[in-house]
Amino acid sequence: MTLIDILANFHIMPQFPPGAMRQAEKMPKTVSERDKSGRRDLSDKLIITIDGDDAKDFDDAISIEKLENKNFLLGVHIADVTHYVIENSPIDRAAFARGTSVYLIDTVVPMLPFELSNELCSLKPNTERLAVSVFMEITPSGKMESYEICESVIVSKARMTYSNVTEILEGDEKLCEKYLELLPMLKMMNSLAKILKKKRVAGGSVEFETHESKITLDKAGKPASVERYPITISNGIIEEFMLVCNVTVAKHLTKFGLPCVYRVHEKPDLLKVRRLGEILPLLGVDFTFSYDVRSKDFQDVLKTVEEDEKAEVINYLLLRSMAKAKYSETNLGHFGLGFDCYCHFTSPIRRYPDVVVHRILKESLKGELSTKRKEHFKEISVSASVTSSTTEINAAEAELRWKSVKKAEFMADKVGEKYDAIITHVTNSGFFAELPNTVEGFVAARTLMDDVYVLAENGVALMGLRTKRSFCIGDKIKIKVAAVDAERQFVDFEVEGMGIYRAMQRKSARGGNSKKNIGKKEKRILKEISIEQREEKNERSEARRKADTEKQLFENALVSVAFDELQNLYKFKRAEKGMAGVMLFDMASNISQPIFKSFFDGDSRCDSERLVISAKRSLKNTLSMIGESFAFDIGKGVEEKLISYATLALLHFEKCLRRKDVHYGKRENEYLEILRKIQKKGDKI
Repeated sequence: MTLIDILANFHIMPQFPPGAMRQAEKMPKTVSERDKSGRRDLSDKLIITIDGDDAKDFDDAISIEKLENKNFLLGVHIADVTHYVIENSPIDRAAFARGTSVYLIDTVVPMLPFELSNELCSLKPNTERLAVSVFMEITPSGKMESYEICESVIVSKARMTYSNVTEILEGDEKLCEKYLELLPMLKMMNSLAKILKKKRVAGGSVEFETHESKITLDKAGKPASVERYPITISNGIIEEFMLVCNVTVAKHLTKFGLPCVYRVHEKPDLLKVRRLGEILPLLGVDFTFSYDVRSKDFQDVLKTVEEDEKAEVINYLLLRSMAKAKYSETNLGHFGLGFDCYCHFTSPIRRYPDVVVHRILKESLKGELSTKRKEHFKEISVSASVTSSTTEINAAEAELRWKSVKKAEFMADKVGEKYDAIITHVTNSGFFAELPNTVEGFVAARTLMDDVYVLAENGVALMGLRTKRSFCIGDKIKIKVAAVDAERQFVDFEVEGMGIYRAMQRKSARGGNSKKNIGKKEKRILKEISIEQREEKNERSEARRKADTEKQLFENALVSVAFDELQNLYKFKRAEKGMAGVMLFDMASNISQPIFKSFFDGDSRCDSERLVISAKRSLKNTLSMIGESFAFDIGKGVEEKLISYATLALLHFEKCLRRKDVHYGKRENEYLEILRKIQKKGDKI
């Protein structure tokens, strides 16, 4: 699978629409005197950036000092993207549709054009830049004493990296001498970060260990190394400062009754918590199921297993039980972080929700918002929450898929090599094991040659029917790489010393199970399990197939109707037709995906009203992008007609997902009938 395939599969467009590119090319190269008018001049203040070694888009900078009362004055200075990206401008429309920047190892698909993301908005060293600054006075115990938010002009005095800041704080003599002027500042930052983390953890924030992969590619794009991404002192410093800044902004907007795009993380599903209550005691962990589960309960588990050899797996199990964080216009709190109120504000170069929060915040700084403006921003917050949650999922899955491709490529020449691994997940047909470098492989149950293995009742182990030997989550095992398929992104392991196994073999030459000397009892059990597994698999496959078909029919209907209307207004050239089609399909996928996922994940809380609000804005946004890009007027009448159609079709799609069967011709006629009614009656929503 190529990178282009992955981008297409997840509706990530590498190129910007022509309208956005034309606007980007006209952007100024430097900050003008007019831009600086009315802003606080912080250009003389000691402000620095700390980012990864390869980063190019610097959207946050830091200042810190000790006040006479012994309190810290922390300044977090965020690139003022919205000064240049005006609402409903071509660049803003493109950013809304993209939702986020996508980081694919050595490739970035940015949310904003290069002229902004890497140049005009990036807080480059020794260069004047516009920012929104948040100053927070924090006591030595970590209490927020006061804060101030202002528009500013800053000059970063140094472009620091996580690696060199960490080495400085660990006492590297050469670097300490080189950055002698910054040394007191860096030490003060480290002290405050420790205070903030201690207070956050005391408030119930759960400290999960996540195993991010760091993949290095050679000049030919081949993986040269795969290892765990190092989490250093300096990573922790920036994380704490961004967290406290995001909380401050969220609380500020909430305090004044202003709309906001909140970053929310709901409590775990009770069924998953109940399952943890069954599994963790089997792994020797004291955990009791409670309907009123708190983040502190998860924190307590992690503390008790810090020195346990199964700590990584228990961390993994807890993490898997968590709900997914998302964006919402309603403040639902953040369970994992232990915050009552939280939003994303600190990365407007790469996240659209941050852009919306900046707009609301900056406008409120100029005076009280009218009721009309508040209603406007409420609607924007709904659409940004829905669309950005979708694009975030797409970006994360694309990044994961591309890493899987490169990990498989890295392991391709290592077939036959032996490694230590730890079992992370068990299924009916085998188990997954992870190497220290984060590469994960699958051990099929049929390759365990010494016995017939089935899933234990507790679901955390494969158990031999005769030997009672088990392979349990958290067990350390010795594996051998059996086979690799980079195209399909999988790696097959086999347990070392288990016997001869032909790589990729699915059945014996006679077509049956390759194990020998299986008794009648084992055969009967295997047959029952096989039938049950096959029925479950078929049921899941059929449900997925139907849902995928319904999604495809809805998207095809919407794109077809929209494209026909646009072609009546403008005769697209071949290349233009392709780009317009991609924009429409990406839009249709973003509209359908929230309902699709809600249905398929069994989430009964799907809110049709907010999804319709988001769908209307997504369609209007895409129509405007196409009109701007190819210089033709779509007109209000066509726009309203398409919005009416999209809304009715979306609600029909939601109903269709709940039906038992799907027939292509019948469903296509149903979507055509919706269009006929609109054309006949001029219905509007």
